[in-house]
Amino acid sequence: MKIKILPLLLFLILATARPAFCEDSLRDYLGLHGNSERTKSVLLQSIRKQWDEFQNATGPMTIDGDVLAYWDGYSDTRINGESKEGKDQGAVKARVRLNWQPFGNGAFFLQMQGGYSDTGSNPSSRGLVASPLNGQASRTTAGGQVSISDLLYTQHFGNKQAYISLGWTDPESFIDENRFAGNGRTQFVNTIFNNEPIFDSIDESLPIVAAGLQPVEPLRVTIFAQSTRRSALDRDQQKEAFEDMTDDPLIGGQVTYAPSFGALQGNYRFFFWTNTYEQPRLDNSEGAENWGLGFNMDQDITKEFGIFARLGRGNGAVNSVTWTWSAGTHWQGPLPGRSEDVWGVAAGGLQGNRHTSDNDMEFHYESYYEIKLADNFSIIPDITYVTNSNCNSENDDIVFGMLKFFFTFSTP
Repeated sequence: MKIKILPLLLFLILATARPAFCEDSLRDYLGLHGNSERTKSVLLQSIRKQWDEFQNATGPMTIDGDVLAYWDGYSDTRINGESKEGKDQGAVKARVRLNWQPFGNGAFFLQMQGGYSDTGSNPSSRGLVASPLNGQASRTTAGGQVSISDLLYTQHFGNKQAYISLGWTDPESFIDENRFAGNGRTQFVNTIFNNEPIFDSIDESLPIVAAGLQPVEPLRVTIFAQSTRRSALDRDQQKEAFEDMTDDPLIGGQVTYAPSFGALQGNYRFFFWTNTYEQPRLDNSEGAENWGLGFNMDQDITKEFGIFARLGRGNGAVNSVTWTWSAGTHWQGPLPGRSEDVWGVAAGGLQGNRHTSDNDMEFHYESYYEIKLADNFSIIPDITYVTNSNCNSENDDIVFGMLKFFFTFSTP
């Protein structure tokens, strides 16, 4: 069902309040391993008493969300010998989230999102790049469709050091998160920096079950199994989201080592995944299962400055990209008197498959600067430069620019 989202956006803009913790990853919302964070509304303190009385009856509840409006564009380019006209467009994307704990160790989570975007103008939609330059274009349509993107029940055990989560979401809700490159709304918008690109290429919201355990303080283990549509196969071999959910699942897991060096936090993650159904190989021989391995880290160097990196490898028999890498910096308060601003710089690459004609490495370079104007509002200019676009050194370079406006709200 298509719903006009303008009234929703008007509500969000009028509900001027401080954000609860609006990130792309759901891990903080779900409170996995006790790692949750909540900030309280500043501008809605007048209803704090009434809200507390409401929660006494229902259990702890938070309603929050965000609105991202942006303008992006790129110039003319030439790909595979064909001239491609540059495009520019405006778009808006909004989310509303409900986190409810009706009893002690259990929590329901719901997220709805939608928006307006000319998705056909994005460089990835036009076959100009191997990795999307605008990771925020997903789930936005010209008609403003609104959908439930996440619906989960999470049961915690002990001191929230173990959990089981069941529902509907994407697998990146549980693995491949990153403090410095995981939120495309306020950090890097380029997909290569926010997720491991090979893993991201199979990402979709479907029925999922995940479990996690923290056996000792710096060590965390996560595993998941998700239903698949078998979307890499021909249409007559695919299945619906709830059809034969235990057949050919996507299976994955992650081990995280999170040491602290005084006040300096680090996270080092090793993850794997496999699609357990066979799909066509690029060399046209018998089918093969798709799989991938990844490494992901973020580390504080000082209180204000940190670094991150990702490295991924996929099954070269079925993926047009065989391995990827990215690295970058996160600097909070880079200018005097601007302690809440953040400056990020990153570089990354995707290696094209030798079984295809596009077998070079596509290089991405991106920088953004978040101008924090208020607790719940930021303006973020962003620029990306791509060489060897579409993993082909004969293609023209691409310059992609974006100006983002990000607003958040929450209940007290």
